Amino acid sequence: MSDSYGITGLRRITGCLAHRWQQGGNAANNCTVLKQLGVSCEYLGTMSTDYGGLFLKKCFIDNHIEIKNCVYYEEKECPTSYVLINAQNGSRTILHSNNNLPELNCEEFKKINLKEYNWIHFQGRNVGEICKMIQHIQNWNENHPADIIIVSVELEKARTSLRELLDKADLVFIEKDFVKLFGIEKMETAVQELSQMAHPGSILICPWGDLGACAYDRDGKLVFSPAYPPSKLVDTLGAGDTFVAACIMGLRNGQSVEEAVILGCKLAGAKCGLEGYSSLANVYEKIKDSEHK
Repeated sequence: MSDSYGITGLRRITGCLAHRWQQGGNAANNCTVLKQLGVSCEYLGTMSTDYGGLFLKKCFIDNHIEIKNCVYYEEKECPTSYVLINAQNGSRTILHSNNNLPELNCEEFKKINLKEYNWIHFQGRNVGEICKMIQHIQNWNENHPADIIIVSVELEKARTSLRELLDKADLVFIEKDFVKLFGIEKMETAVQELSQMAHPGSILICPWGDLGACAYDRDGKLVFSPAYPPSKLVDTLGAGDTFVAACIMGLRNGQSVEEAVILGCKLAGAKCGLEGYSSLANVYEKIKDSEHK
C-alpha cells in the first residue's frame, strides 16, 4: 500500500514449529560426532569472544571436547548460520554470515605439541596455510617414526584451489561439489581418476548422498557401500560431517576401508532421522550389537 509520504511494504510472516541453537561448522560437527562415538578429540580453530563465540565455547565444554589451543579474537564476529529445515522432507535452506573472523594460520598451529596427537583432520579451506601445517606434521613424522601422525583432509567445496591438497594427506574425503570441478558425475569414476593425483598409498573416500559412498583403498581396491536412509527424514544437517567422523573412527579402530565406509553410511543415514547428534551413541551401539549377532 502507499501514501503521500512513501511506500510501506507488507511482510508475510511464517511461523516455525520449533527452534534450537547448536554449534556448527564441519570441524566442530566432526568433533561432536567423534565424542558421541567415544573418541577423545580436540577442536582447533579461531573463535570470537562475542555472544555467539561464548555459546560455542560452552557447547564444546558441555560435550567434553578439548579447546585448549584455540585462538580467540575480540571485536570479531562469530560466524553464524540460520538453518531452515522442512518438516515434511528434512531438506534445508542455509543463510550464512561470516564477516571478519580470521582463519587459523600455520604459526598458530605450530604452537601445539604434536606428541599429543595420532590423527589430525583438516577441513579444506585456507589452502596455503593448511599446506604449511601438513608439511609441519610431515617434518614431525620424519623425525619421530615411533609417533607417526595420520593426516586426513576433506575437500568439500567447488574451489579449484583445493586441488593442491589432493596429494597432501593419508586419507582424502572428496565431496560431490569438489568432484564436479573435474567434470566427473559418478563416485566410482571420481575415486579412480583422482587417485592418480593423490599421494601414493593414500585412501580416497567419496560420499554421494542417497547413492551411498565408495572408496579406493591403499591397495587400489574399489569398495562400495549403499546408503542407509532412515524411515523418516528429520534433520539432514551434519550428515556429511557424521560420515567423515565415522569413517575416521572406523579406520582408527582398525577397520578395513570398506567396513569404515559402511559404518559411515549407516551413521550418516541414522543422523538424517535424528534431531541433532545426541542419540548417535545409541545408534552406534545397536550397529555393533547387530554385527556381533
